[in-house]
Amino acid sequence: MTTPQQPASPNPDLFLARRAAAGHADAWSELIDRYGRRIYNIAFQFAGNTAEAEDLTQEIFLKLYRNLDRYRGDVPLAGWTLRLSRNLCVDHYRRTRTERRTTIVSEELLKRQAGSLDTAASAERRERLRMVYQTLEEMPEAFAEILTLRDLQGLSYADICAFLDLPEGTMKSRLRRARLELIRRIDRRRKALGDRTPTRGGAYK
Repeated sequence: MTTPQQPASPNPDLFLARRAAAGHADAWSELIDRYGRRIYNIAFQFAGNTAEAEDLTQEIFLKLYRNLDRYRGDVPLAGWTLRLSRNLCVDHYRRTRTERRTTIVSEELLKRQAGSLDTAASAERRERLRMVYQTLEEMPEAFAEILTLRDLQGLSYADICAFLDLPEGTMKSRLRRARLELIRRIDRRRKALGDRTPTRGGAYK
């Protein structure tokens, strides 16, 4: 198999994508090293458990392999990869959203977010997270998605912009509105349960 030659003025992302698309194992390994953990973490947030997240991650990498020859190097490879990942994650999220609304939030997901130590503080945090996840399931998809990416997954603003294909100003405006709506809904849920303590707005800075 002929190895593509490094161009005089290389675009490293394009060169890597071309080599991976041509079937070079070292290039494919580099792609997995760069993006594998990030893609899995995103898949886990959308899937909610290890088994589904692993299946979704494999599906993403299969689609990535099939589409690498379409990458032209005009945008960062990270952003291009995240957008492709997003399409599959959103499809999965939409397929399973109705079902998940009627089920208990995954304990695996709660423990992953709250920490594995079985302490009173961790248990309390899991209960708070359970309420957050249940509230997210009732929110408009655009709000739930951006809150998951930023406040639960911890993606950077740049990655979220790439993931959602949004300008930074639009992304920040949506995030701000989503946080306010989440706080409003959690306060309403807590009051319905008899807890009159208001949610701290600072929790979602």
